[in-house]
Amino acid sequence: MDSIRANYSEKDFTIRVPLDMFQYTEADGKTWPVAFKWLDVDDVPLEVKIDKIKSVSMLAEQKSGTVGDRYECEIEGKIVYIYYTKLAPRKWFKIVPCTEQEYKTYYKLRGENGV
Repeated sequence: MDSIRANYSEKDFTIRVPLDMFQYTEADGKTWPVAFKWLDVDDVPLEVKIDKIKSVSMLAEQKSGTVGDRYECEIEGKIVYIYYTKLAPRKWFKIVPCTEQEYKTYYKLRGENGV
């Protein structure tokens, strides 16, 4: 347990942003992300192509209670994490780093910010 805590920093906050994903599904049911829609700074939708999938790992999220796959993707030389939930409803999310305040606002933590 201590080794897990040693790798976790309470200052590392992320949120899951839902995505419109273009995916490739094989006959045996394996699913691979290909591209997704993302809003740029001016809220203009862009189609972002995934250059390479570096790794896929099964991941259970304690906060939401979901089980799925986390894809470590390379997009224009940068590492981006994409998450696919396996439980219904199946959805794609981009894992985005954020500040503590953005995290609290996004998840509206009970007892904080007047909620």
